[in-house]
Amino acid sequence: MTSTLPAVARGEGSPTLEAFRVTQNLVKTAVPGVADIAVVEVSDSVLCEHTALSGVCEGIGFRRAAFRGVRDPGCAYRIGEACPVPSGTPYRRSLRDLRPRIVSPIPAQARWLARDPVRAAVMRENGVHSLMVVPLTVNRVVLGLVAFYRRKGSSPFRQADLRAAARLARQAAQILNAVRRDVQEQGMGRRFQQALLERPPRLTAIEEVSGHVPENGTPGGWFDVIRLPSARVGLVAGFCGGQGITAATAMSQQKARIRALAVQSLDPSEVLTRGLEPPANEPDAQAPLSPTGHCVYAVYDPVTRRCTAAHTNQARLTVVDADGAQSVGASAQEPDSSATCNVTEFDVPPGSLLALSSPSPQDQRHTVPGAQAQSDRTDPEIGPPHRTATSVVTLTARTRATAPTDIATWDLSNEPSAVTDARAQAAAQLTSWGLPDLSFTVTLVVSELVTNAIRYSTGPIQLRLIRDHVLICEVADTSRAAPHAGEPAPSEHGGRGLSIVNHLTQGYGTRYTPSGKIVWTELSLYES
Repeated sequence: MTSTLPAVARGEGSPTLEAFRVTQNLVKTAVPGVADIAVVEVSDSVLCEHTALSGVCEGIGFRRAAFRGVRDPGCAYRIGEACPVPSGTPYRRSLRDLRPRIVSPIPAQARWLARDPVRAAVMRENGVHSLMVVPLTVNRVVLGLVAFYRRKGSSPFRQADLRAAARLARQAAQILNAVRRDVQEQGMGRRFQQALLERPPRLTAIEEVSGHVPENGTPGGWFDVIRLPSARVGLVAGFCGGQGITAATAMSQQKARIRALAVQSLDPSEVLTRGLEPPANEPDAQAPLSPTGHCVYAVYDPVTRRCTAAHTNQARLTVVDADGAQSVGASAQEPDSSATCNVTEFDVPPGSLLALSSPSPQDQRHTVPGAQAQSDRTDPEIGPPHRTATSVVTLTARTRATAPTDIATWDLSNEPSAVTDARAQAAAQLTSWGLPDLSFTVTLVVSELVTNAIRYSTGPIQLRLIRDHVLICEVADTSRAAPHAGEPAPSEHGGRGLSIVNHLTQGYGTRYTPSGKIVWTELSLYES
């Protein structure tokens, strides 16, 4: 016999599906050239990520992957069904010593038949008189088992048949081993992915936060909840292309870049445009890291009750309020391969649900043999009814609005006398809030920020205090020049304003608006 297993193309689909295709090719080649019936059981180390990562060979399970026979023989197990390999049988002995063997003739009263009644009954029904068992192994790693049978009317197996069967098994084992490595890599990537997905922080702007990445998708999916200045929150969901560790690494880099840009209070469109670009020092920086990836980033402000969102490709944002759902961004029926960000801004009623979703760049529907049937369709080549799975990252959060009583806003004139007014109004508001102990610190911070706004801008100035889990102080002006702390000489009287602000507060920064900028600070509600 000189049968050769046809080459199998490595597809972009599920590794599990690839394993079933390989074994189906094996039995197609073997029947009827080598045997009347050919059956393949595949190890869980090929099909299961947990088993593949454990590296344990003893005690692993097997699953029926392929079956083919002449004259419509019966089948002991359905495709995709778990099938035991009892001890004391030729099948188990071949798995232990990793040697192929012929059992011919098969005595009707053989003890091992009693140990394996399911297979024995089908063998008797089909008049099987000769058996070959060949383990599928690479470097002594068990990947599966092939059983060849000859029925009444066919000659018994000989050594030439065993050599032909072993050649087929070796070729199939090499491909299955590559599939097992893919499964291992996917598993490692998924563990890396899970380690990087942090529990969303508790913020006053949102509640009922829930993130989900597909269990069986590629490890490139991710989500993040980012605390932003002025009680705002950034929500992001994305999906990078690739497989295994490559996808997980790309995901971690993309997540880190977008978070780093988001905390600088950049516009969502700029965050995505810069965050999805590869670092300039990468060797392959000419092409985007994930040209087929998807991402949506939204910033919700509980004070203004507005949301600004940017999205690429098929990522989308859905807002569910009392009037129903409203989609923001591309829909599944509107393919868009453009890398340009689409931006939208809208009001968000309190209690609305923001739902961000980002689909996998890979084919989003994978056939999974052996899974619980979701329909009555049967694939004659692969096996029993099968289900389809969609890989989508989702992040949902219900919005909360800052109470009007926790917000105080004053419009100030651009003249030195405004500093005194601002200090007095801030002190009165703190007393109204029951925070008089903060008056000295807050009025000093307000004085410095308003003075800077008067000195470096020419238009109107606005002061706003927000009582959140911290006390937020904001001063808005029409200048886009960012303030910076100076280093005055000991003999100089000025230039220390921002240094004082930095010392008195838990944080301060600048964010830009269409009309200028906002300098913000955060102070603890309780004096240390």
